[in-house]
Amino acid sequence: MHRKLILMSFAATVLATCLTAKPNFSGTWVLNVSKSDFGPLPGPSNETTVIEHNDPTLKVAVKAQTAQGDQDFVLNFTTDGQEATNQQGPLTLKSKLSWDGDSLVVDSTTSLQGNDITIKQVWTLSADGKTLTQNAHLSAAALGEADQKLVFEKSAGDAAAASAGGSNASRASAPAAGASAATHANYSGTWKLNIEKSDFGPLPPSNSRTDIIQHTDPMLKDSVSDDGAQGKQEYVLAMTTDGKEATNKAGELEVKNTASWDGANLVVDTKLSFQGTDVAVKATWVLSPDGKTLTQNAHITAGALGEADQKFIFEKQ
Repeated sequence: MHRKLILMSFAATVLATCLTAKPNFSGTWVLNVSKSDFGPLPGPSNETTVIEHNDPTLKVAVKAQTAQGDQDFVLNFTTDGQEATNQQGPLTLKSKLSWDGDSLVVDSTTSLQGNDITIKQVWTLSADGKTLTQNAHLSAAALGEADQKLVFEKSAGDAAAASAGGSNASRASAPAAGASAATHANYSGTWKLNIEKSDFGPLPPSNSRTDIIQHTDPMLKDSVSDDGAQGKQEYVLAMTTDGKEATNKAGELEVKNTASWDGANLVVDTKLSFQGTDVAVKATWVLSPDGKTLTQNAHITAGALGEADQKFIFEKQ
């Protein structure tokens, strides 16, 4: 029985990985003109946005038909607060992007006919990842202020990472930097296991555990630091989220990981052999709507030693 507990506990430790609070905005998005509110400014007749997001870099390509004619341009940003300068037609746009919880805040400035214009946008992704809402406030000194609400919907065909959409092009005298939201979570971040909230089933709990994830889809790297029944362990699991098998080393053990998407959730299948017993672990990672909690529901199968279920609760640090 003791051997069974140690075996399953170690397998569960190897399995566990975490989720990030920050969304990944990669994808193709279409502006829903009827659901959007352009305030006193003329809106485009149509607009498509394509985002390529490998945090902190963010590339936004825009194609739109507006009152000023056809718009077709690309904006390059970073999400770490560094200023980026882009050209949108005749306008020079300076922008700083930063995270506010799960939302991305875009602060931009430009000048049109001698008037300095500031635009503050907050990009919010719906819980199902299918709708991006941009709430924008525009201020132009002598010209006054205006608010807009722009609603983008995820393209069913999602012809991602090509040349088409991006941010929100100028809808009057000011550009509204557009963005998008991703169908899949980006797991980058530092996560700490909440021992009290977790359910270890029949297996001994860890004393502490911290996971650090680096995720640039499809690449995912998980650095695990665990203090459990086998003592302190540190190892790295590198895999891809496209269903290809990856081989890793956890101490002296060879571990095979396969990760693939099931809707918005990532499913990680882990296989290893311990003292002649084949062990399989299937874990589904579920991210809370606010992006602050990762739940890993794990099912462990160890041949003649039986099966066990666990629930791991990780909290964003």
